[in-house]
Amino acid sequence: MLEGLNERQSSAALAVNGPVIVFAGAGSGKTRTLTYRILNMIVNCHIDPFNILAITFTNKATNVMRERLSAYIDIDIRSLTISTFHSLCAMILRREIGFLGYNRDFDILDEEEQLKVIDEVLKENGYEKKKDKYYQKIINYHKCFMTKPADSLEEEIFNSYEEKMKELNMLDFEDLLLKTYELFSESKEILFKYQNRFKYILVDEFQDTNLVQYKIVKMLAITNRNLFVVGDDDQSIYSFRGTNYENMNLFKEDFPEYQLFTLNENYRSTQTILDMANRLIKNNKNREPKEMVTSIPGEIDDAVVQLCPTGIDEVRFVREKIESLKTGDDYNKFAILYRSSVLLRNMEIELIEHHIPYKVYGGVSYLRRKEVKDIIAYFRLMLNPNDTLSFKRIINTPTRGIGLATIEKIERIHRDYKVDYLTAIDYSESILTSAKYNELREFKEMIIRYRHDIDEESLLTVFDNLVSEIKYINYLKDEYDKEDAKDRIDNLNEFKSILYVVEAVDLERSKIDKLKDALDDAVLSDDHLQNQRENKEGVTVSTIHSVKGMEFDYVFIIGMEENIFPNSARLLNEAELEEERRIAYVAMTRAKKKLFMSYTDTRMLYGNYFRNEPSRFLLEALGVKDLHDVTQAETSNKQIETKKPSTYEIAKDRKIRVDESTGFKIGDKVCHTKFGEGIILGMENGIGNIFFTKEKQAKKILLNHPSISKVE
Repeated sequence: MLEGLNERQSSAALAVNGPVIVFAGAGSGKTRTLTYRILNMIVNCHIDPFNILAITFTNKATNVMRERLSAYIDIDIRSLTISTFHSLCAMILRREIGFLGYNRDFDILDEEEQLKVIDEVLKENGYEKKKDKYYQKIINYHKCFMTKPADSLEEEIFNSYEEKMKELNMLDFEDLLLKTYELFSESKEILFKYQNRFKYILVDEFQDTNLVQYKIVKMLAITNRNLFVVGDDDQSIYSFRGTNYENMNLFKEDFPEYQLFTLNENYRSTQTILDMANRLIKNNKNREPKEMVTSIPGEIDDAVVQLCPTGIDEVRFVREKIESLKTGDDYNKFAILYRSSVLLRNMEIELIEHHIPYKVYGGVSYLRRKEVKDIIAYFRLMLNPNDTLSFKRIINTPTRGIGLATIEKIERIHRDYKVDYLTAIDYSESILTSAKYNELREFKEMIIRYRHDIDEESLLTVFDNLVSEIKYINYLKDEYDKEDAKDRIDNLNEFKSILYVVEAVDLERSKIDKLKDALDDAVLSDDHLQNQRENKEGVTVSTIHSVKGMEFDYVFIIGMEENIFPNSARLLNEAELEEERRIAYVAMTRAKKKLFMSYTDTRMLYGNYFRNEPSRFLLEALGVKDLHDVTQAETSNKQIETKKPSTYEIAKDRKIRVDESTGFKIGDKVCHTKFGEGIILGMENGIGNIFFTKEKQAKKILLNHPSISKVE
């Protein structure tokens, strides 16, 4: 039965009794091992399937495992429980939740339904509804981490929400886990019942469990102690979802008699790719030591580091390499992975312009993001006051207290009198309250003023002034949680790069004409994206988190630069930096045949040119200290390549590497007497752009100010 397994897989599958932890490296066949272990338990050890619980993380994985088991044996395995954590807890609660004072016919709410309950709670307590999504994030965050809000207002809303949910006999997704834990904690009888049923427990993707999930598994297994967990500590990358990297260490503490097995034979990538990944991940200190090996030797150029002069050259390199490697229309074999969504814009435009089909995973296409579409709508209305879609999109964004009834009145004037929307506002004075009319008049005057400023000021100045006047940054911070808001603000600021290019090219053309063309291109590109949404074929363009568990013949990792990957917000915390390194490891090990990692000499971000250092992850993967000192022999082996500069002149805009007056350089860690520790992202004319960890934002500060000191 175990002939299909290698020696290490077979040893793990045969270890049936007692606690077992399996560290299964990328592409090492862990699901196969897990499946064969269940087969061995049922067929050879004669364990009743009724007493076996196998926990997976997705319904897809559950179905795959059940299909494989059914294909291998004729025994009826319908009594075998293969389930996700949430499905398992829902099943238990349907039978036992009466103990906690709920009815068994409770409703399970999705996020949209949960938001409606939060709206009701805010209304009953006299608070504004506009922050409902913020409070939803707060509630789910604290439930996930089994904590309570420290802020008194947030705690009040949290408690009111919990009371309302019980009153309505409803559970959200996090409740399924928490109520099961509460049930087992308060009823020894109920806990014993399920301990006696699930005598053998297996958990897949153990590195992705959160604290409450581990506690539930521990409670079920603590008596029989037949707990088999399989995972890869090097692929634990979901801390933002509440996954607890320390669960593997907790397992060792709670089950000290454990057996440990390591699956290190990779069936996916060539050895050249694995060598790069191995060199990278060994720099993490908090991990189980292991080196991935394979019987697929590969070639020296299976893993290439590509230096490109600019971000434009980088996306061109990726596109040209895809075209040279593909045979026919097999675009599905290619993946372009990124750590920061601001890199997505240029990549999408390059693929669109060359008619290469693609699909975006784990995020929204740059031009389809709300914050980008909002700012485009403001500029379009400046240029064309008859633009219906733009007017309707922004007239109450951010909120100005303009309701649908008022908008319909303006639309009726626009339609009946055949005037543009700004003129229609003038005509509306007699049919609106003075408060509504004054709001609309101020909006109209603002649009007209900025239309004039387009001719007189730089587009970047117009952008900055507009965003400041409408308080759009504050609007994003109010609407979304801190991390989501930061991502959206980054996307918003990246729009300045589009405006910069509009001003920098075709100097003989008017700024208005160039801006119209640029906005038209954005809308047409967005329309192209809309048409592609139903196309399941094409290059995968994705966040790294969204392709975990997937594999591709050819993988491109773009933006391998300090402050981008690793992310600048995670450079000062060792645990977060190690997770960044694990994210890079996951990205590398998606590649089967070829891996390309690119970085740029100069990159435009947020309307400015930056000259970031190459990512430390590139240096670690190559086993060198400085890419500038790589020997000719290494270069000739084609693991490091350089692309010729584009004709686009960028030298004059480069950010300097070292500030001679202070001795500071980009990447230096500093300490500010008020803002705490930070890292220098850029410097110009004695002013540093410094990201402060505590503030979670960048500030421009004089580098020779006595409040700043270097952290050695």
